[in-house]
Amino acid sequence: MNQNEKKSFKLLHKPPKGKVPALCLVFLWIALWNVIFQALHGVMPHEGLRIINWAFFISVAVFFLQEELSYKDRFWYTLCGGAVGLLLAALVSLGAKALMGLGLSHFAAVCIPLVIIIGVLILTRPFIPMFFNDVGFVYLICSFIESGKMIANLPSHLLSLLLGSIILNLGASAIIMLYRKAMAKKAAKK
Repeated sequence: MNQNEKKSFKLLHKPPKGKVPALCLVFLWIALWNVIFQALHGVMPHEGLRIINWAFFISVAVFFLQEELSYKDRFWYTLCGGAVGLLLAALVSLGAKALMGLGLSHFAAVCIPLVIIIGVLILTRPFIPMFFNDVGFVYLICSFIESGKMIANLPSHLLSLLLGSIILNLGASAIIMLYRKAMAKKAAKK
């Protein structure tokens, strides 16, 4: 068994040098946008095109969960996968309505398109991973938080994903890259 295969469970880890300060800067960025979002929430429209809280903020969580990818790849995987997940959730809702119109029970009408869509996500992933990935699965599942409003709010969900990806993920990536450059310059001066 090589070193990569053998991993032990540790309750506490010592992070790599410089990681905690970079994460603190990212935390401040995300916290700032949470405050901005909450401040704007009272003045944002509640009908029509608007920012959906979960679709905006979950993009940063899934962005940082993809540690094996570069920041550029993370951005595109998050944006494209999230959009596919939202569109697939809309397809599940449309399929369920159509099947209920044919006389199927609500349970069967939801399960049939949901199983098909989950199969599409899982089985197409090896061929088109930028679009069919775990981020799509997360957005598909989370879309059912507001499943009754999903289709009516689809443009708002897509806009929220786009803005969250641009503002939060590109912002956090820029912060980390600037921090790393500053640390590299500091190390080079020594």
